[in-house]
Amino acid sequence: MGDQQAAAQPPGTKPAHEGLRRNSLNLPRLAFIGLAYFALAPVIYLNMGFMETDSGGPVMPFLFILITIAVLPTAVSFAVLNNRRPSAGSGYTWLWESTYPGVGLWLGWVMITTYVVVSALYPVAFGTFFNALLTYFHVTATTWTGIAGGVAAILIIGYLTHNNIKLSSMVIGILMILEATFVASLAIVIVVQGGYLGHFSATPFNPHAATAGFAGLSLAGIFAFLSIAGVDSVAPVAEEARTPRRLIPLATILITVIAGLYWTLVSYGFAISVPVHTVASYVSAGEITPVLPISQSYIGGWAVLVPITGFTAALASFGASLYAAGRITYAISREGFLSSYFAGLHPRFRTPWRAEAATLIVTLVFLIGISLWQGGPSSAYGYLGEIFVFFVLLLYIFVNLANLVYHARFHREEFNWLLNGITPVAGIVIDGYILYKAFFISEISLPFKTGSSIVWFSVAWAVIGIFWALWWSRRRRLASISLSAEV
Repeated sequence: MGDQQAAAQPPGTKPAHEGLRRNSLNLPRLAFIGLAYFALAPVIYLNMGFMETDSGGPVMPFLFILITIAVLPTAVSFAVLNNRRPSAGSGYTWLWESTYPGVGLWLGWVMITTYVVVSALYPVAFGTFFNALLTYFHVTATTWTGIAGGVAAILIIGYLTHNNIKLSSMVIGILMILEATFVASLAIVIVVQGGYLGHFSATPFNPHAATAGFAGLSLAGIFAFLSIAGVDSVAPVAEEARTPRRLIPLATILITVIAGLYWTLVSYGFAISVPVHTVASYVSAGEITPVLPISQSYIGGWAVLVPITGFTAALASFGASLYAAGRITYAISREGFLSSYFAGLHPRFRTPWRAEAATLIVTLVFLIGISLWQGGPSSAYGYLGEIFVFFVLLLYIFVNLANLVYHARFHREEFNWLLNGITPVAGIVIDGYILYKAFFISEISLPFKTGSSIVWFSVAWAVIGIFWALWWSRRRRLASISLSAEV
C-alpha cells in the first residue's frame, strides 16, 4: 500500500511524512507571525531617530502612508502567487518555474541572504534595548553589554523555535500584542497631552515639513520601507498552513494593511511629541532610542516599559524572521543545492531546526562583528537594516516579474490585466525606483563605513550569487528538475 501511494506521487514530490508538518497554522497564527515579522514596536523605537534626523522633519506618518501604498502592488503579487503555488521556497520556486531555473536559483541565494540578515537585526535590537535598560538605571552601557544582551536573545529564540511551531507562533503572538498595545497607548497619551505641535496638527502629513528635502526623504524612506518590508513574511510557512491557497493570500493582504494603518496612526503621536531638533540631540548624545527620553517626559517612571517591551518585541520579530530563514534554506537544501544537512527536520516537530540553528550561528557572527565595526548594537541595527532593504527590494522586483510571466506563459486564459499585468508592472517600477534612488543615488554618496559600503557589499554578494547559480547550472540539468510539489 505504501509503495502504491509513493508511486502515485508526481516526480520530485517528497512523501508527506518527510516534509514540514501540514495544517499547523490557522489564520490567527499566520497573522501573529506576519505582524511580528513587521516588528510593530521596534519600528517606532529604533527607526524614529533615523527617519526624523534623515528627513529633517516630523514626517513619519506621511512616509508610512506613502510606503504602504507603494508596497501594495508587491503584496498583491505575493498573494496571487501564493494562491497559485504555495511553497516554502516562495519566490525561489516561482521564478524557477515561471522564467528559468537558474534565475530562480539565484533568487534563492538572494532570499537566504534577505532572511538571514533580517534575523540578524533582532539580536542587535535586543542588545540595544538591553543597553537602554542599563542606561535607565544609570548603569554604564557599552558595545559589549549590548552584545551580551544579543547573545541572550539568540539563546531564547533558539530554544523557542526548536519546539512545535503551533506553540512558538502563539508565544510570538502574545509578545507582539503586548508590545503593540503599549506603544499605541503611549502614542494616545502623547496625543491627549497635545505634544509640542498642539492637538491634531497636519504637519506630520506634509512632505514640505522635511527640511532635508527630497534627498533626506529618500534616506528616511529606506527605514520606512524597512518597516513595511514584510509582505513576504508568511509565504515561507505556506506548507505548514491550513488551506494555504486561501489563508496565505488573505493573511498577506491583511497584515500589510494592518501594519500600515498601525504605524501611520501610532507614529503621529511620536511625530508631535518633541521637536525634530530634540530627537536629533538625543541621537547625537548616543541615546539608545529617542522614545525612551520622550516617554519619560510623558509617563515618568512607566518609561521603563520601553526597553522591557523592546525585549519582547525583538524576540517576537526574531522568531518570525527565523521561521523564514529556516524554511527557505530548507527548501533549497531539499533540492540538493545546499548541504543535505540543512534539509533535516526535527524528528518530532517536523521543523527545519538544522537550518534555523545555522542561521542563529550567523546572527551571532553578525552581532559581534557588525556591532564592533559600527560602534554599538544600535548603529549595527541601522547598518544591517539597510542591507536587508537592498536584498528584499530585489526579491520584491522579481516576485512581481514572476506574477507577470507566470500568468502570461502558463495561465494566459486566466490572465487578468489588473492583477497580473498592471499591478506587477507597478510593483517593479516602484521597487526599482526605491532601490535606485535610495541606494545608488543617496546611500552611495555617504561615507564608506556608514553608507556606501552597504551598496558595494550588497552588490558584490548578489554578483557572487549569480556565479553560484551558474556553477550549479553547469553541474546539473536544472530544467530536468521538478521542485517539490505544491500543497
